[in-house]
Amino acid sequence: MRAIIIGVGQCGTKIADLFSLVDFEALAINTSRGDLEYLKHIPSDRRILIGESLTGGKGVNANPVLGREAMRRDLPMVMRKINSMVGYEDVDIFFLTFGFGGGTGAGGTPLLAEALKEEYPDSLVVAIGALPLKEEGIRPTINAAITIDKLSKVADSIIAIDNNKLKEGDLDISQAYERINYTIVERIASLLALIDIPGEQTLDASDLKFVLKAFGSFATVGYAKARADQIKSLSKLIVKSFESEGLYLEANVESALYGLVAIHGPPEVLKAKDIFEALDELTDRIKGKQIFRGFYPDPRTREVEVVTLLSGIYDSESIEGIIRTAKEYASSFMRAKAEAESKKKELLEGLPDFDDIYPGEVDG
Repeated sequence: MRAIIIGVGQCGTKIADLFSLVDFEALAINTSRGDLEYLKHIPSDRRILIGESLTGGKGVNANPVLGREAMRRDLPMVMRKINSMVGYEDVDIFFLTFGFGGGTGAGGTPLLAEALKEEYPDSLVVAIGALPLKEEGIRPTINAAITIDKLSKVADSIIAIDNNKLKEGDLDISQAYERINYTIVERIASLLALIDIPGEQTLDASDLKFVLKAFGSFATVGYAKARADQIKSLSKLIVKSFESEGLYLEANVESALYGLVAIHGPPEVLKAKDIFEALDELTDRIKGKQIFRGFYPDPRTREVEVVTLLSGIYDSESIEGIIRTAKEYASSFMRAKAEAESKKKELLEGLPDFDDIYPGEVDG
């Protein structure tokens, strides 16, 4: 299976840079020259500065209108670079990594997703977006809500990562983001690494594409990992991967249409009874009842790793909370704006013009 990772904006390019570290094809797109230069693993010829005529290479200060315009102006250049990367070999999935709350990522990613769908109709376009932390305030929440709406109309799936679930309490904000980025890459890379790999029951690219072709709905990746000698119940470990503790997103699992589960570990631990017990529970719980499964006995490892992908989700407290907050703020803001305009008009009404006060001061 061939996947290309395209990072957009500061958050997205940092995530793409980590994917490059583990040997994925990756491209970085940003409005900030400094952020592009900060990357460590993506080659310099795969870093694209957009909107330079608009921002001078200094970023858009979390303004998605500027981010959208920067992408619009330089979209032909971006697509030429992507075309040169793609070459003559088909791409199964384009993963677009970005931050929902930013400017370049939130504004530019929907435009890029639409262009990719038009240029590569046989490839999936899947957005991997980090939802803003609550501590970031209202502006990122507004950006996130509007971007969710726009992407739902063009992307095949949106893998939304709730940073509030992944953040560990004792970390400062920069450490929290770094840990979150590593966690995102670990889980997605672990899943992709098992596609088309020989196993007891194998997942192939068509399975993954079927699950992710989910009408612009949400998807979430669950994860569970433990040392083989410490596992008392393999079934419980698998179940952990699709319960709240293991998921990226605060979501109602029962609302999912499709599921995919990959299990990798020592052969002596991967007992059929435990595996099928857990998968039967997941099948019973999700609305669509369709579960794709892959089992990968590996005598070289001493750990069991479970990756679960759930898609077709429309019921998520993480998403609904952002949308609800954005709507409430927008309504309040528009009322305040109308009130301010009304008071300004009332305050200034009746004032004369200069010519009324100083008649005849300037000839004809």
